[in-house]
Amino acid sequence: MIALLVLALAGPAQPMETEAQRFVVQQYERVGRSNPTTDLALSKAARALAQQALDSSAADAAEVSNLTAVVSEAGATDPTPRALVLRGSPRSEPLKALLERKDFAQEAATHLGIGAVEDVAADRSAIVVLLADRKAELQPFPHRLPKRGAKQKLCATLASHLVTADVYVTRPKGDVDHLGMARAQDAWCATLDFPTDGRHTVELLARGDRGPEVAALFFVDVGDKAQTGRRVAEIEPKEPAQVRRQVLERINKLRAGHALAALAPDPALDAVAAAYARRMADEQFFAHVAPDGSDVRARLKAAGYGYTSAGENLGLASGPLAAHFGIEHSPGHRKNLMEPGYTVAGIGAAARADGQLVLVEVLAAPVEAQSTADPVDQAYAALFAARKAKGLKALSRAQGLEELLKEHARKALQLNLPKATLDGQRLHDRVFALRDDLSSATVDFFVADSPTLITESKNLADPGANLVSVGLAHGDSPTFGRDKYWVVVVYGTLR
Repeated sequence: MIALLVLALAGPAQPMETEAQRFVVQQYERVGRSNPTTDLALSKAARALAQQALDSSAADAAEVSNLTAVVSEAGATDPTPRALVLRGSPRSEPLKALLERKDFAQEAATHLGIGAVEDVAADRSAIVVLLADRKAELQPFPHRLPKRGAKQKLCATLASHLVTADVYVTRPKGDVDHLGMARAQDAWCATLDFPTDGRHTVELLARGDRGPEVAALFFVDVGDKAQTGRRVAEIEPKEPAQVRRQVLERINKLRAGHALAALAPDPALDAVAAAYARRMADEQFFAHVAPDGSDVRARLKAAGYGYTSAGENLGLASGPLAAHFGIEHSPGHRKNLMEPGYTVAGIGAAARADGQLVLVEVLAAPVEAQSTADPVDQAYAALFAARKAKGLKALSRAQGLEELLKEHARKALQLNLPKATLDGQRLHDRVFALRDDLSSATVDFFVADSPTLITESKNLADPGANLVSVGLAHGDSPTFGRDKYWVVVVYGTLR
């Protein structure tokens, strides 16, 4: 009788879910986007998260490491779907707040999960909306294995804009194994092994014109005592030195799995990161730009730190490793972690009054590390590393074009015009005049703080390209600022 009473007082709120789903679909129709399809696994995860929100808090339920665990345990594989968690009292309040939102359809979504739970006795409820833009459909794959040593075949059908795929498996101790996938008709397949007990993270990384994308992410729990529940079983470090060491270890294991050089610890960057983490915790804000308008560049300048390129990652969770988990699975932050040009990192953390921990990661290429290097060689090294990270064939340096490109970059800087056509002369025509063995040529132009920051281009990902040439100029511009690199990159395909 008591069990029945408990279920009656706290349980799924089906009418609330129905109304919430109707509203979300209407928002997509309102802006002309395709409606997301209701997904049973995402709906199961949403209901579990709603129950967590009632039992604990909306913030705990929405934490990225917890969200990923619950979605995986529900049988879904979408990497960190967008989540809206609403919790309140009286019971009608979360639905009311949901119906006032107008931002659902700002991003595309192919699949939807909605869960609602209400506590009648306490007159409160929680609603969770999960939206996923699915990049891959996976054939059934177990998320739990009773014994170590088992081998399982993973097959996935990719979205139309993706052309290749690889699998990365992060083992319970943080090591990353890279497994290639083979094309089998319309699917990409690989055989995965699980030699140790514990929680393994399976990540499907696919590539297309937009570069690498995490197409699927889920956990496989191995053994009778494998992790279950809210989040990955791990002891969060407390002391600052332990936080720095363990977070940097995670970063470098990720980079090693992607054939990138490890980042070295930098005490000066540790100080910058720690100071900003403490400021955000004390002043109760969380943003890359502080209330006074300063950003990471200003913070590095104030510390007297010389660099050619730098980036900053911010995480917020119950502990530093949980915060870093969220950083790893945020596309923009992951891009910083995988930047080939960075050589050092600084880590800082501070606890807020509400118990949440702010994590700051500052990554950089310091001036000292590259002051004697030829900037053209740096540019080539960055392009070659980025090409390798995309899993594409290597490029060769094109002979006979560098002087032309250097001349063009200098003239563009002088005219303050980063364009491929100057004074009526098309750079493409001049390239073909020098290299009549090319069947095609594409031109990229960058104005950047460092010659290594020139890897964001669909031309770099062209599988048909086999030659590349770089020319650059260095100077000040009234439009783009002081001390900038004007870099021209030409990709060519031989006849």
